[in-house]
Amino acid sequence: MPTQSMILLTILSEAVLEDTLIDEIMLLGAKGYTISEARGRGTHGLRTGKWSAGGNIRIEVIGDQALCSSIVERLQAGYERDYGLLMFTSAIELQN
Repeated sequence: MPTQSMILLTILSEAVLEDTLIDEIMLLGAKGYTISEARGRGTHGLRTGKWSAGGNIRIEVIGDQALCSSIVERLQAGYERDYGLLMFTSAIELQN
């Protein structure tokens, strides 16, 4: 089965930023994304399951290294200082 090496960028953020982050991600060239609600405990404290503007979201984007790097740089510069924002990447193999 043929595969293609790509990067999975995972973004954990405050739900209030959803529309803004999606606009940024798409403007930077992403072809798509997946969003799910997220809750848990971390350096920003406990997040409960009450899904309002105060909740958290998980955004996943698949792209090449250049795309994922440009998204991380833009979101760090624009939002990391004022909002809870955690991003990490994983190397993946897409099944074609």
